[in-house]
Amino acid sequence: MKSGLYRVVAGLLLGILLGAAGTNILIGQQIDKLSLQNKTLQNQLADTQRELQKLKQSSHKQKKKTVISIETYLILTSREGLTDYDELKLKSEANDKVKQWLEPLIGQEVAELDILWIPNILDNREVEANGNLYRLKSHLVVIDEKITVYLKATQIKNEAKVS
Repeated sequence: MKSGLYRVVAGLLLGILLGAAGTNILIGQQIDKLSLQNKTLQNQLADTQRELQKLKQSSHKQKKKTVISIETYLILTSREGLTDYDELKLKSEANDKVKQWLEPLIGQEVAELDILWIPNILDNREVEANGNLYRLKSHLVVIDEKITVYLKATQIKNEAKVS
């Protein structure tokens, strides 16, 4: 009788521990995804605040169109082996890099920009995310007060390294 009770209690405790471990794993993944989304939203807020400040400054100086923001859209040529988290991380990294590369254009007059120059800045650049390298290729660039860049990202296959 006692050994049967011990088995039931042991099984119950084992079930509780396994359930807690499984719940911890699932919630951990959600926390990672939400943390990355939070970082992305914080970056967007900072960009929007900076754009608003530059817009206020440029509207006081002149009525000509000036570049006030940069927006990127990333198109993956292949999602093979990528989770939603990996894709979100790649888009965040690429967005940060593109904004860093094109930051000097903010505040410039739209009419004075060389339209062929922007794709040349971005084409064949590499971005690292999730332990992989991705090559960027501009697909479409729309230049106005907001520069909108549509990029294709292709994963660079890791070549065997000769030692």
